[in-house]
Amino acid sequence: MNWRDDLTSGVRDASIRTKLSGALVFVLLLVAAVSALGVAQVISVNRVTTEIREVRLPQVELLEKLRRLALQHHLVVMRRLQVIDYRNLAEIDASLDETRQELQEASASFEATIGSPEERRLFAIFSHAWKIYVASLDQVNDAVESGELEEATEFANGTTRLQYQAAVDELENLIAYAKAQSKDAAERASNAVSRAVSQSLIVLAIASLAALGTIFWVQRNVSGPLRGIAHAMRRLTVGDHTTPVPEPTPRRDEIGVLVLALAGYRDALIHSREFARNAEQEWERLRAAVANMPVGLSMFDASDRLIICNRIYCDMYGLPPEDTLRGRTCQEIFAGARRHSGIYASIAEVLAEARSDPGATTHLVCETSDERILALGIQSIAGGGWIAIHEDITARRRVEEKIRHMARHDALTDLGNRLLFRDSLEEALSGLADKASVAVLCIDLDRFKNVNDTLGHPVGDALLQAVADRLRSCISQNDIAARFGGDEFAIIQLGPVQQPQAASDLACRIVRIVGEPYEIDGQQIIIGASVGIAIAPLDGKDADTLLKNADMALYAAKADGRGVHRFFRGEMSLRSNTRRLLELELRRALVDGELCLHYQPMFNMENREVIGFEALLRWNHPTRGIVPPNEFIWLAEEVGLIVPIGQWVMEQACRDAASWPGYINIAVNVSPVQFRERTFADQVVAALAASGLEAHRLEIEITERVLIADTAVTLAVLQRLHEIGVRIAMDDFGTGYSSLGYLRQFHFDRIKIDRSFVADLGAGDQESLAIVRAVASLSSSLNIATTAEGVENEQQFERLRAEGCDTVQGFLLGMPVPADDVARMFDAGAISAA
Repeated sequence: MNWRDDLTSGVRDASIRTKLSGALVFVLLLVAAVSALGVAQVISVNRVTTEIREVRLPQVELLEKLRRLALQHHLVVMRRLQVIDYRNLAEIDASLDETRQELQEASASFEATIGSPEERRLFAIFSHAWKIYVASLDQVNDAVESGELEEATEFANGTTRLQYQAAVDELENLIAYAKAQSKDAAERASNAVSRAVSQSLIVLAIASLAALGTIFWVQRNVSGPLRGIAHAMRRLTVGDHTTPVPEPTPRRDEIGVLVLALAGYRDALIHSREFARNAEQEWERLRAAVANMPVGLSMFDASDRLIICNRIYCDMYGLPPEDTLRGRTCQEIFAGARRHSGIYASIAEVLAEARSDPGATTHLVCETSDERILALGIQSIAGGGWIAIHEDITARRRVEEKIRHMARHDALTDLGNRLLFRDSLEEALSGLADKASVAVLCIDLDRFKNVNDTLGHPVGDALLQAVADRLRSCISQNDIAARFGGDEFAIIQLGPVQQPQAASDLACRIVRIVGEPYEIDGQQIIIGASVGIAIAPLDGKDADTLLKNADMALYAAKADGRGVHRFFRGEMSLRSNTRRLLELELRRALVDGELCLHYQPMFNMENREVIGFEALLRWNHPTRGIVPPNEFIWLAEEVGLIVPIGQWVMEQACRDAASWPGYINIAVNVSPVQFRERTFADQVVAALAASGLEAHRLEIEITERVLIADTAVTLAVLQRLHEIGVRIAMDDFGTGYSSLGYLRQFHFDRIKIDRSFVADLGAGDQESLAIVRAVASLSSSLNIATTAEGVENEQQFERLRAEGCDTVQGFLLGMPVPADDVARMFDAGAISAA
């Protein structure tokens, strides 16, 4: 490196003050040279240059410093608003205080140099504008301190920035004035120099060229870079990051330092704004996630101040919107929402417990005064603070309670079901003390099935609900009522009562109250109740035994005419076992072929010739011999065996009759239970097809019980059978209360007069005679054949013939015989052709 490089490096690294001073010294030397040509010019130039050096230039320098410090002060303030980490605030505040101190010192220094009223006026305007700006900053700081960061930022970017710009504009006016004064002094110096140059052109030319070179150098090395820096600072201040910033150079003067500082400030500003933008995005994501949670959430810091919550949390406790709660303590938040008595004390206790075990989760379920059930989960956060999950589980708990209730209660009547009844009975029996007793009452409704069949299930359900209400009115608070299903009810009678009297009184009360008329959907309904009673420990010490014995007592009550109550007796067990044995034997009989048919002939009353047979079911018991149907048909209907038995009877009767002469008909009795089968008509058709029997030779006998079950459906089945040729007869006519009504709904082929009316004809019973006469007359009018059952003597026969009956059957003319005997009768010619 030569001396030229050393000189260039030295000039480049010198301070601006040094450079300007050097330039001034150079100019002064030139002026001094010119002054040698004239004392007056030298004195004038010296006075002007002194003013420039000692007043104007320091003023410009101080004003430039004021402008730089004002800009720096504003940038620090804006940075302070954007800082999120509160640990950097102290450093920023210190920098801000230092900048303010420098501003005050620079202002005081400039004020000391003021020499004209105009300068003092412009300085006063600038000072006043700056005070307004500082006062605006104090408002921003107050908003920041109170936590209103958003409002502070908006105020700073609006009002404060405008006030800052106004102060800077007044400063620029002052700088312009100072520069104008400097320029004026320079012009005066130039005039003085011109006068000197006029005296020495060579010296003046040299001085002028040197001055121009100096000015160009200063502009290039000082003013130009400063203008670029000022422009970049202004653009960065308004958020324009695309404005190019002068690249750092090897210069070590103030401009070099300022360029390095500006580049660092730009990078820091870009980074801080990017960080703030990312933080805001993360915060918005967090808020969106919290807001869309299906449960309430609240998060508090170590000072119990709310950080974040969601709308469900606010709605759950009747709080204002979540944005108004942030930063408030838990106590402040709930200060105006204490209407859910006791709940917040519970939360405080759980919170204290959670804080004692950091990282653990504490759960709480509490009920509010408005009958809501809330579930809370509270967990401490590492470093302080806590988070809570709030869930309203009222609906879920209510559903669970309803499910538990439904599992142990009847859905229709809300009485206990079999499960609740059994559990309660076992509990009562387990705590049964000496000389104490528990009564079990099994209740069955009489004639309920007729109501269900005739009026429909909705009315039947309403009737069951009414019965349940009456049962509740019959029992005490200690007793337990239940419905087992259908029309079966049961009661556990508890308490210090005298048995069996208390159970008897309760049963009588139930029979009386349940038997009172009901008014449902405009229909008056009358039913009854039968009650069976078993008392522990006499009739059993466990639930199964008591229920079984009470059920046997109920069966006895129904067998004794219904509408009564019966206590369990030891012989009932024997009767029940006999019934169970009979059921087993009947099932075996159906499988083993022990059932058979006997046929009773029906005779024409004019010539006493056989016109057909009625199939009568018999049980050929291996030990008891022939068992008549009245001893087992009722059981078959109760246990459901009547359906397969009836189908077998239909098929066998058709097969037997198919081998008889074509003018002989066969009559088959059908149970109401068979008619409830949807396939009954198909079974009849199948039996006819399998046997080859003509449909018109088959006559189906039904009772009024068949029609009562479901009139519309039954009539449809009867109509279908009638259309294929099957004849329909009404058996036991006159024993019901609506026979005439059924004759209007369906045209029967035959009416059979019940044997109860025929039996009294021989004794001269006028009522029976009137009934027989009326039936015969009615049948004749309706073109319906009549058959009288149970004719056992000639007197009955002649009376029936006199009243116009068509056919008869009974022991007088023919006993029921097996199918083989019927065949032999045809072979022997005992039955002649019609």
